[in-house]
Amino acid sequence: MIKNVKRGIIALLCIACVGAAVWYFLQPEEMIVVVAEKSTISPEINGTGRISGGKKITVYSDVSGIVDSKTVQIGDRVKSGDKLVNYVMDNQQLLVDLARTDAEYSKKILSADKDQKARYERMMNDATAQINNCAMTYTQLEEKLRTMTNESYADDRFIADVKKQYDSDILKLQQQISQKQNSVAQTEVELKKIELLTGDEEEASKEKVDKKTDKAIDYLESISELNRKLTDIEVDKTTLPEEGMDAATHEKYLEIQSNMETVMRMWTEARAQKEFAQTMLLTNGYIESREQQVALDDRNLENAEKNYAAAQKGTSATADGIITACFVDKGAAVEKGAAIMEIESDDEYLIKMKVSKFDITSVNIGQKADVRIGDKLYEGEVERINQSAENDSSGKAKAVVEIRLNTKDELIVGLDADVTLKLDERADTLGVPNECIFDDDEGSYIYMIKEGVVTKVYVTTGLRDDQMTEVDGIKEGDHVIMDPSVIEFVGEEVKEIVYNEE
Repeated sequence: MIKNVKRGIIALLCIACVGAAVWYFLQPEEMIVVVAEKSTISPEINGTGRISGGKKITVYSDVSGIVDSKTVQIGDRVKSGDKLVNYVMDNQQLLVDLARTDAEYSKKILSADKDQKARYERMMNDATAQINNCAMTYTQLEEKLRTMTNESYADDRFIADVKKQYDSDILKLQQQISQKQNSVAQTEVELKKIELLTGDEEEASKEKVDKKTDKAIDYLESISELNRKLTDIEVDKTTLPEEGMDAATHEKYLEIQSNMETVMRMWTEARAQKEFAQTMLLTNGYIESREQQVALDDRNLENAEKNYAAAQKGTSATADGIITACFVDKGAAVEKGAAIMEIESDDEYLIKMKVSKFDITSVNIGQKADVRIGDKLYEGEVERINQSAENDSSGKAKAVVEIRLNTKDELIVGLDADVTLKLDERADTLGVPNECIFDDDEGSYIYMIKEGVVTKVYVTTGLRDDQMTEVDGIKEGDHVIMDPSVIEFVGEEVKEIVYNEE
């Protein structure tokens, strides 16, 4: 009896447990929800950036020369004025010696050219003075001769004119006689050719011989007539009366003529000397170019001496900072003005942070940032937004934001830093907790309860801080599920449990 009672009790307990289990499993799932409401969102972007100097400064070589040694290496911190590079001085001294030799040689050449120029200038001046003296003396002698001629007998001029006319006629007759003689000679040559002909040609040429012979006779008669005229004129010339000067006057007259001839010869020699001097002065017209060469060689010497002095000092840093690049090694030949090193100034530091295309629209110059380097936290401020994107390690293009640090600490450039960029906050905007936002290929979405059923809703997200995300696509008061297991209950009824931060 007792055993039966126990069995009944056990059976009732089992039935009760099964019923309780069925009742439990038939109850709706409980989901934690939050009520969408307006709040203030203080957005921020978290990421990493790399420390760099405030600006890159390229150091250029002060001279052209050969690098003897470097006093710094990449990564060294330097102060303005610290020596970076030494140069081989033997080479610099050789350049100075060569420049000095060129300068001295060009000066000697210029001096010789100037001496030669001065000599030809004196020659030209002496010749010019001689020409002037000859001209004046010749004029005086010519005046004396004219005076003596005017004081002679009145017939002198007439006799002289007649003599000139006779001389002219004689010259014309001589020319005519010469032409006739040439014609006779030509005729004789033609007759000789005819005489050489034989046979029928000889018979046919008799008429030509007669004509040529007659023509030659005419030429000879004409020559005889011209000779008679020539003889008559010469006789008339010799029978002209003598000029009216007496012996003493005539001797003085001849002396003046002789002096005039001497003056004329000296005048001609002076003109030739002047022309020669002028020609040589034109040839020496490169004196100006010689002077320019001297000036150029002097400048080259001055520059070589300056380079020597600069090479002794070596090339120094032009700013405080850190050596980040070196373009020369020992033994390298460099030209003046060539880049030899690069310094990143440490008067300020920049953090270069890469930001996605979704976040960059929220970044503005002047926004604040927290920068953590190791165990130290620094304040920063957005100074520049680079308008040229760069690829990150995964190959995605991202915008580069430069954040200036407010610190006097000596930082190591090239290190990574953790950055929290604080964006402009937005008040009275509808938002939900960050853990309520999910993403797939179609965009961002949330789960909310509509009429007691779990529903997937796509939304547009906006600003985001460490707790809340701005959402467009729902309305204030909607219940948004924040339970991570919600995906298993889409389309099912659930029981809401409103999340209370308290």
